[in-house]
Amino acid sequence: MRLSTLGVLLLSLGAALYSTPPAQADIVTLAPHERTYQSTFGSFTVGDRDEFINRIAPLNQVGTTREALVSNMSYARVDGIAGGQLKTGYHVGCSVTLPTGSLGAIPQVYVPSGNVPIPPGPGSNPALQIIGPNIQVPMTINLSPGEVKDLEVATKDLIPGKQVQVIVRDFHIAVNQCAGPVSIRQYTYVYAKSAETDDSGAVFGDPTWL
Repeated sequence: MRLSTLGVLLLSLGAALYSTPPAQADIVTLAPHERTYQSTFGSFTVGDRDEFINRIAPLNQVGTTREALVSNMSYARVDGIAGGQLKTGYHVGCSVTLPTGSLGAIPQVYVPSGNVPIPPGPGSNPALQIIGPNIQVPMTINLSPGEVKDLEVATKDLIPGKQVQVIVRDFHIAVNQCAGPVSIRQYTYVYAKSAETDDSGAVFGDPTWL
């Protein structure tokens, strides 16, 4: 007998839901990034360094949850008469979103004589019933396309002629109900403002997965 493609997908997602992730931590060191922009008021520099991603096992021990502790230093310098803000955070992307309660099965099995549904017996697996030569297992899976979220961590006012910085240590990121890979990418934006010009620039960290 053959399981349908939908049935195989359901069993795979069920395994992801109830599998226990590895308990050990996994620390990744990422490369620094820096850019300097010329503007009407002079120039400004934006950068990020000392970035670490500490992947940790989710507290709920569910395979569709990802957790990490992130650390980095974002900085900016304005060489000119201008103020503004430094803004730092992470873009977080999930490939496939699994809403709460959307994974399920209708445990009905149809046999040739009259197509009468037979309910599953006690102690049986409701996701898979095998009775007789002609089997149909109606199932429902509601999956949503993945999204990219903006997770803002901190902002800092700029000081003309001086470097300002935001140091982040062990900032906690948790992503729930994600049935596929989770990717994160650090960002640092600078929004510089003078009497004549509003200007902006950014650097982005290397994407990595949770």
